[in-house]
Amino acid sequence: MAQGCTFKPAYLNGRTSNDFVSQQLFALDFDNNSDIGTELNRCKELNIIPCFGYTTFSHSEEYHKFRLVFCNDEVITNKEDRDKIQKSLIKAFPNCDSQVTDASRLFFGGKTLIFESYDSVINKDLLSNYNNIKEEKKHPNKDNINNINYIRVRKTPSIKSDDINYNIEAIKEQNILYLRSILNITNDTIIFETQQQFFDYIFKIDLSKLLGIDNMKSFKCIFHEDKSPSASIFNDKETGNYIYKCNSNSCGVSYNIIGIIERLGKFKSRPKTYKFIKDLFNIKIMETDWQKEQKEILIENLKAIHNGELEKNCPQTYKNNKGTLRYLEQMHLIALDNVYNDKLTDDSGNVVFFASRSYIANKLDINPNSLSKVSDKLVVLSYHNLLNKLDDEEIPEILLNKSKHINAKDNENNNSNHKRINYFSIPSYTYNKYNDIEEQGVKWKDNHYTMKGVSREMFFRVEGKDVADKLYPQYKTITTKDNKIKDRTTSKASDIRTNEIAIIILNTINEQYYVTEKNIVEILEDKYNKTFVETQIKKSMTEILDGYDLIRVRANKQLKEYFGVSSNGYPFLILKNEDYEKFIEGF
Repeated sequence: MAQGCTFKPAYLNGRTSNDFVSQQLFALDFDNNSDIGTELNRCKELNIIPCFGYTTFSHSEEYHKFRLVFCNDEVITNKEDRDKIQKSLIKAFPNCDSQVTDASRLFFGGKTLIFESYDSVINKDLLSNYNNIKEEKKHPNKDNINNINYIRVRKTPSIKSDDINYNIEAIKEQNILYLRSILNITNDTIIFETQQQFFDYIFKIDLSKLLGIDNMKSFKCIFHEDKSPSASIFNDKETGNYIYKCNSNSCGVSYNIIGIIERLGKFKSRPKTYKFIKDLFNIKIMETDWQKEQKEILIENLKAIHNGELEKNCPQTYKNNKGTLRYLEQMHLIALDNVYNDKLTDDSGNVVFFASRSYIANKLDINPNSLSKVSDKLVVLSYHNLLNKLDDEEIPEILLNKSKHINAKDNENNNSNHKRINYFSIPSYTYNKYNDIEEQGVKWKDNHYTMKGVSREMFFRVEGKDVADKLYPQYKTITTKDNKIKDRTTSKASDIRTNEIAIIILNTINEQYYVTEKNIVEILEDKYNKTFVETQIKKSMTEILDGYDLIRVRANKQLKEYFGVSSNGYPFLILKNEDYEKFIEGF
């Protein structure tokens, strides 16, 4: 069993517990509620010693999952005696799975022995004392922890053997040996040249057979407590791919084989899911030189981020992106999962991949209501040349066609907005590339950019349409009400607000030689929302500074005295360039 073999402790002359003949071994299943050391210590305390124990396939250092197997001192041929022994063991070890009572229960094998004492036996008469244990309402006193009367018993109803789907249980246990046996998978190796060939193959695997489901048109969903059948498995006629679908409002999942395996097996990364599927079906993918090179580039990039190389060569960029680096790391990991073939590359030969905002947010454990935050972080990374957001002309045609779709938002005037998924690539962080990266970092600082102001409008106003289009390729154009497509610039409303801010700045400077952003907000917050005004200032500030020969500098003691600044602290001051130069000349 430590090598993965599956067994039933009871000898049955049939399939159900009613076919019981005899039994001498009794097993307990521990799943997340305890740990190996605690339960082995309890065995010693109660003097109920197992003959051996082993970890299951899904065991980890964080979550202990294991089984203890006990040997009775004689073969039991009476089913009532057999049931008493099983229930007594469960009461003696309240952290075990209390559902494991049925004589026909199947136990999956595992991978490592954790205890061996093959001469140890238990006695049914001594164990019968545990049948009189009463459930305590209060937690036991620590001084009486070894007193058998204080054991708490879980009141979980037992599951009938007929209700257990062992295919699904095996996936949960990550038990490949059992699945290969029940699915009659041969030892012949299937070899693919690309990852895409691998996907094309596994998506056509019959999910009903994999999951051991006979009626694929209607059955109880395996992902939620389903009182009536709400799930189905269907085969797409065009692609031949199998899809699992739940029609319940409380669940509503739609999965291919990857989603099924990932959810049931609780795999924490996509590569681990792929490995399980490959091992199960004896699949190998031949890695090309291009794939090896791309993976090496991405891994070297991650090293540069973590070992100080990026910070040393691009100090301003690193400072600008301190709060964004975990997004950059995640994009590298997503790219590593998508190194398929050299046809899916950008103009520089780097792997092209896509990732939705919700997918990235989920990976980083970010609130799904903060998707705009994800978008802004990716834009900042793209501005610094740490990440590439690709224009249509740079996306391989096969990917571009998949990503485009129509979303009708205005049924009254039939106005359709063309949307597409954002595609990315990641350059190699070489010493030649560092110059370009740091140049952008300095430019970010000089342009007074901030995360709060990040938007297409901010970049458009400061650096023009080409830069804005590069960072927001999905918004290069707009569709008018009469279905005409034209270049996107800035809105009239935004232009009006920008002009209002400029007028306030100039008028205030003429009155008192300086103005702060707080002054601007105070004047406009009765007309607009405060946060709205602050954001518009960030978007428009550099354009206003350049257009009216102004400068924005942090106040110090000398500046406050020279310009008569009365506010507390040292805010940023907006000044005329010529006035600031006179101040500098005076010192």
